[in-house]
Amino acid sequence: MESALPVGRLALLLFMLMGPIGVIPAFDRATAGRSPRERRRVAVEVAAFAIIALALAVFLGTAAMARVGTSPSSLIVAAGLILAMTALRNILAGGAPGAGASSQTAASDAIPRWIPALSPLAIPGLASPVVVAILVIFATSFPAAEQRVMILGVALGIMALNLLAMLVAGTIMRRIGMAPLLLLGAVFGVLQVALGIEILADGLALAIGQSFGG
Repeated sequence: MESALPVGRLALLLFMLMGPIGVIPAFDRATAGRSPRERRRVAVEVAAFAIIALALAVFLGTAAMARVGTSPSSLIVAAGLILAMTALRNILAGGAPGAGASSQTAASDAIPRWIPALSPLAIPGLASPVVVAILVIFATSFPAAEQRVMILGVALGIMALNLLAMLVAGTIMRRIGMAPLLLLGAVFGVLQVALGIEILADGLALAIGQSFGG
């Protein structure tokens, strides 16, 4: 295992997986018809719910993985599979990757007002299974307390960008529209497929090495 945390690689991974490119259209659709004040409230709630989920992944994910007897190699394989399959689905569907676009428009008054922020925007939108898996993999590989704080700090940095993107999502969609986001989404989608295959190969190599070495 590496002794130094690869902050740049982690930041790039998280930006591709839960960055503003996917957040903007998903948030704009999910909050359609709401007042600017309501949209701001939902944006803050989405960020808060997602941050809680990400912090739990960083600080409790490794212990949970050990408790159920899951090996790091199997988690890496699972993350690679999920990432590759999700990216392929987004490419074939012609959608922007990242935050899991929702078909929901205006929220119903019959459900608690915080539900759209929790699901689908925060979970599984931002804190998707593959994002959680990536954070657990990094937390397992770099278990020192200061390293885990740094991992969470990188995730919080991406979340700060997402919060800003949600606050201006309406303006961006009106002035720029979907075309640039779809173009960037297509580029990131191809990169995510390649990255998913690479992670999957790393996990398989680790599993094979552990089998023959132990």
